[in-house]
Amino acid sequence: MKRITVGIAGLLWVAAAGCSGAAPPEQIRLDAPAAAQHVVHVGRLTDGQRSFEGSAWNSETAAIFRGSRAYVIFDLGKVTPIDAVYLQGDNNDEFILEISEDGARFTTLWTAPAVGPQGLRARWESGLGGSARFAKLSAFGGDASVSASEIQLFSAAPSVWPPKIPVLVEFESSIWSRLSLLLFGVLATLAVLFHRRDTRKPLSNLLWAATLLSAGIAGYFIFLIWPVEASVIDVSRAVPAAVACAVVLRLGLRPEHARKGLLTGLLAAMAFMSILTFYNLGHPQFHDFEGRKPTYVHTWDMRVYFPFVKYFDELGYDGVYLASVKAYADDKLDGSLDRIKGTQLRDLRDYEIRTVSEVAEEIHAVKDRFSPERWLEFKQDMSYFWNAMGPGAYLNSLRDHGGNATPAWLLVAYAIYGSAEASEPTFLWGALLDPLLLLLFFIVAWRTFGLRTALVCLVAYGATTIYQFGSNWGGSTLRNDWMVLLGLGVCALASRRWFLAGLLLGWGAMIRAFPVLALLFLAAPIAWRLLAAMRKRRGGSDDDASPLSQLLPLVRVGAGVFVVAVVLGGLSANRFGIERSWGAWSQKISMHANKPNVNHIGMIASVSYEPDNLWHHLRARGEDPEQWGPLTEQTMKDRRWITIAGMLLYTLLGIVACRRLRLADAAVIGTLMIPIYFYPANYYLHILFIWPLLLASRAGPDSSRDWTLIAAAVLGFCSLQWFGWLIPGQYGQFTLWSGMFLGLIAILLVIALHASKGAAISETV
Repeated sequence: MKRITVGIAGLLWVAAAGCSGAAPPEQIRLDAPAAAQHVVHVGRLTDGQRSFEGSAWNSETAAIFRGSRAYVIFDLGKVTPIDAVYLQGDNNDEFILEISEDGARFTTLWTAPAVGPQGLRARWESGLGGSARFAKLSAFGGDASVSASEIQLFSAAPSVWPPKIPVLVEFESSIWSRLSLLLFGVLATLAVLFHRRDTRKPLSNLLWAATLLSAGIAGYFIFLIWPVEASVIDVSRAVPAAVACAVVLRLGLRPEHARKGLLTGLLAAMAFMSILTFYNLGHPQFHDFEGRKPTYVHTWDMRVYFPFVKYFDELGYDGVYLASVKAYADDKLDGSLDRIKGTQLRDLRDYEIRTVSEVAEEIHAVKDRFSPERWLEFKQDMSYFWNAMGPGAYLNSLRDHGGNATPAWLLVAYAIYGSAEASEPTFLWGALLDPLLLLLFFIVAWRTFGLRTALVCLVAYGATTIYQFGSNWGGSTLRNDWMVLLGLGVCALASRRWFLAGLLLGWGAMIRAFPVLALLFLAAPIAWRLLAAMRKRRGGSDDDASPLSQLLPLVRVGAGVFVVAVVLGGLSANRFGIERSWGAWSQKISMHANKPNVNHIGMIASVSYEPDNLWHHLRARGEDPEQWGPLTEQTMKDRRWITIAGMLLYTLLGIVACRRLRLADAAVIGTLMIPIYFYPANYYLHILFIWPLLLASRAGPDSSRDWTLIAAAVLGFCSLQWFGWLIPGQYGQFTLWSGMFLGLIAILLVIALHASKGAAISETV
């Protein structure tokens, strides 16, 4: 069932078309194409209607481009100015608009870049300054699925820009999948809230039956459209988080008349659904260009980290992209850079974007870092990536930020990939490490805090959308290792295994710097306990315990941290050289932490938001949109006092909240400060999946209303993230999520502060 048409669809379309108004006078009329090749349903390109943002690439509104030789040519009737273009096409495809006066010789006027997330996505550009009689549209696919739903040309940018184009509403299976998932979520939530142990209550039984039926219907529609598109994945993340939130609230605040086994089973089902959603409901996220098949390998991530690990001796932290270009040129372009001289790449020495021609000397020189044998091996490994990704995606990936993991992470990864060959089986085996680490965390959290807490952590892991940037890290290697180590360290603290906790937290801090905050905040409850013990002594208390005895847990944790820091630091420095490893990493990470980026989240990201600096506002003022970076950097500096004030406020709340809490809780509160003190990329904030460990009781959360509120806040946050997808553009989405994160952290700190007031000092450890 590809499409389910209902009468209301036509009414909605008429309404949408009626509200759109007449075409602006600047719009160039595009009649039937003068020529077309390998384009199916070509008339859809100029029918004046677009799809919903994010609709499937093969939507009923889209023209399909079959192969790299597909194109369509429009005859404008006479030489006409072309100053602005609007196009909606599949997100990971590049569309090339070429112009000609004679219909024979074409030159490129504009290239619509690949964007994210998945589905049909709009791109537009003005100020092109072109003039032609013929316009040719072709495409370069990021995978085998290439399509566009609408193209419009303008002699000048109209007053309303981008143009308002009516949406063709189509009720296809993906819409029914989303609606059925939402129906399941509503019915499941009602069943949980109105659930009663007494089976004679007809309403409760009816709701559970309806929930089961709606789950079957949702599964059926998902089966019909599998592999699912991004819009369905978005909903399937939000729904289990919302249902799990209802379960936690019911069991924590209204446990009477509830069947705990049934509700815990529903929570387990939501955890399974969340993890399955994280892994794209089992369908590969990436496309093997050469094999013309989907692949589970995260080629975009591994194309950076595999050569970074295996060839660190030659490449260090600055050479991955230079060598990637040189290897491609040697193998595919006879060593010449002329054909790709305009390709952009990030210069990892200063994080600036430059063209191949600007760094041509460095590209040619990077080969001298290799022996002839190692260079041949490097080219062989990199050929896997340009074959699997396709030349376009391979070269486009040069604009990322390179490998920025610490030498301690590099040491472990080198043991895995140091002598491996780049291939799909190699990376698939490596990709198993992250789910195995997650499974280990789940088991340990279950044994430490109870099943319900562990399940909530799993729901948060799979249901959060914060790591998204077109894909997640499923299919990559060792991306959540430091987060799992942090979670295991919290479990060790709760079990009073101080030295082990130090080893785990220290190891996590050696992989990524963020866990240092968890270690620092351990001092807060110890300091409160030490002050309380000293006051008792001055007050003549008969307590024989020395105040300094309160420091023993911290000393043992510190011993574990010291041991792991010496071992990992010493081994990595010995293997890679301290200056080339730790020295270069420190320099790189300081640049990474201060350069404005679209997908960075937290206090600094929120404070530095300035509407006047946005790309479309800069374009409207006739300024270079690339100035967004320098302008935002200046805004960061100008508003630094706001950032510092915010940091102090959150720090004060955190320290006061820690005063009567356990060391395990203090460690979690330390991780809450990651987006407060740092300027982290979005995927680092996936750490929120361990936040439900805050205030979790070793006896299970049944007796803790405060833990119930903590878990509900995290799950509710995961569910509400869905609204970010309603905002066009990734910068707007990440800005919203930054504000939501600051709100969530404030809520968690207030709950912890309330719990701390009612806790006895003796509960601290």
